[in-house]
Amino acid sequence: MSIIIVGGGIVGSTLALAISYITKGTKQIFLIAETEPKDFLSSKKGGKIIAISEDTCQKIASFNLWSIIESISTKITHIHISDRGSLGFISLDARERNIPSLGRVIELSRAIHTLFSCIKKAPGLTLYCPHTVSQVKRLEKYVSITLDNGKKINGELLVAADGLHSNIAKICGIKKYSINYKQIAVTSTISTQFSHNGWAFERFTDQGPLAMLPVSHGCSALIWCQSHKNYEKIMQWNDKKFLFELQNIFGWQLGRLLETGKRMIYPLHLHSVEQNISHRLVLIGDAAQTLHPIAGQGFNLGMRDIQSLVDTLQQAWENGKKAGEYSTLKFYQNLRKKDVRNTIKITNELVRIFSNQHKGLIIGRSLSLMIIDQIPLLRNLLTQWVLGSMQWNIVLKDKKNETL
Repeated sequence: MSIIIVGGGIVGSTLALAISYITKGTKQIFLIAETEPKDFLSSKKGGKIIAISEDTCQKIASFNLWSIIESISTKITHIHISDRGSLGFISLDARERNIPSLGRVIELSRAIHTLFSCIKKAPGLTLYCPHTVSQVKRLEKYVSITLDNGKKINGELLVAADGLHSNIAKICGIKKYSINYKQIAVTSTISTQFSHNGWAFERFTDQGPLAMLPVSHGCSALIWCQSHKNYEKIMQWNDKKFLFELQNIFGWQLGRLLETGKRMIYPLHLHSVEQNISHRLVLIGDAAQTLHPIAGQGFNLGMRDIQSLVDTLQQAWENGKKAGEYSTLKFYQNLRKKDVRNTIKITNELVRIFSNQHKGLIIGRSLSLMIIDQIPLLRNLLTQWVLGSMQWNIVLKDKKNETL
């Protein structure tokens, strides 16, 4: 019996290739993708970028995918964290830990193009694209889906990796809860006077956090969180006005801001399913939880979903169990529960603390940044968070005493 994965984005594609790799083609995998890779925007045209931790890089390598992802990624060698209007800051350097980078930045369109080229050659993997799912029937011993062209596909497990607006979650009646942060994110690619040289910047402002991440051609990818009340005002800015306002907020660390790519604006919410498993169904990545970008943990959390699901399936098959049976799915859910809960909690606290302009909090933030930068133990803990190792240790602790 096969595994059916719905969602051809980076999470669904990576999962499909990971299962193909660990099973060496002995299991049948169906990947249903709604969009051809050519339809994704490049970052230069306003397409999405993702930041991945060093821990995520290692997980990608464990699925034999690192060589292709590395070739399209940009290293983060330094991270500078500051609070506008205060003296406190933190500066992290990969050389302090004798590692090549603190993480990477990937242009989503290039990543998906690259993964799709691998999918077409992967053993045991069949791609249906562009197609959508029109019907799902979850029966006692298997799940059956119907595509928009009428084709039916049966499998022992259905994986929803189809993003924030998951069609599978809607069809299957999966309940979600949401938090409206009353913020928007403005994204673009910025050409600067000075090359980034691997530097990433996070700056906390009176409206919300602003990040400038290194991407190809010496440009930087902008993620600028603002109050939702500023939406109309920002939409009316021409490029010159936009760069002027951004320069005023960001500063001159990269010299003059010369040019902006296409701007995209989207609302910021937390979305999380009440249960990430159901009968013969697992939800992963943004289909299970979508976070505020303040900590850059979205895909990293999704990658830990992938790793835990792959480990769960591998152990189930080794023990003669079925991928879609309740004990297998419950085991996966237990692996993910603590990590997901903690990551959401920390992200929400960061939004609350760093988007608040209460005078006491501003002073506290400034002092905290200065103290963390000066105390090696605290700097080490922060670096572990950035690398992803602290979060993964939480998951390993849960896994240690559990077997399927």
